[in-house]
Amino acid sequence: MDGRIARTLVHKTSEDAVLIGRPRHLQGHRWEFDAELPRDASAQDSSGIPTLLGIELMRQTAIAYTHLQGGVPLDWALLMKELSFGWLRDVPEDPGGPLAGCVAVSTVAVQQRNGLVSGLELEACFLSGGVPLGAGRGRLGCVSRTAYRAIRRNAPAVDRTAAASPHTGLADIRRQGEELQAELVWNWDDPLVFDHFPDHLPGILLARGMLDAHLALTGFDAVQMDIACENFGEFNASAQVLAFRSTPDETRISISQLGRTLATGLCRGSRPNTTARPLLTLDSPGA
Repeated sequence: MDGRIARTLVHKTSEDAVLIGRPRHLQGHRWEFDAELPRDASAQDSSGIPTLLGIELMRQTAIAYTHLQGGVPLDWALLMKELSFGWLRDVPEDPGGPLAGCVAVSTVAVQQRNGLVSGLELEACFLSGGVPLGAGRGRLGCVSRTAYRAIRRNAPAVDRTAAASPHTGLADIRRQGEELQAELVWNWDDPLVFDHFPDHLPGILLARGMLDAHLALTGFDAVQMDIACENFGEFNASAQVLAFRSTPDETRISISQLGRTLATGLCRGSRPNTTARPLLTLDSPGA
């Protein structure tokens, strides 16, 4: 993709981790960004575009939009509270290259405190060749650097050697009927999850754990996902994943740590035949 957006606008360290490009302010609260999704040969879906990448595309779009449209300073923390994404139709296959398109995003609701933006609810649509391929919705909180430091003042120090795993996702999976229990694990070398150093379990890590739980229970990848984050997760304690298959293609998941719920989610596995928007939600520190 020519002209990736500045890394600081999506809170990334590596330019290779940036999925969106040139921003265009269309009118009012509506913006559009170029976008490019790399294909993953190991993805279960034949298009090579995992749903997790759609979640990350929505996350980056929301962050850039919040800085550009909302005027939120670059050094503020943006905490993703709810995030949803779903494929609207089959993704075109092209083993020779990435999936290029654009993301259109606009404001659903805005919260302010002392004249500054403190929260945004957004909706977005990913298009390729003028055809809507995916849609998402998100809600995030905007916290000043000073306020964030106060919130996290008692957080344990991060030990990058503790709880490390050879892979990211699930371990110690135990399945009984339509229920699954597992431990959430992470690999510090995973470029999607740990492009930059976080002081809490990233929301994209929680999302991956949920998607992996859905795959383990149903045998296929989810094409729609909603995740709501409720509490900060820490690196110094194990996190448990509990999933229940509620219908043949739907899984409800929760992730907890030390008796607290970190996030809840819903994954669906069959591709919709219409362009109806997927269900969406967002609620807690997960950026």
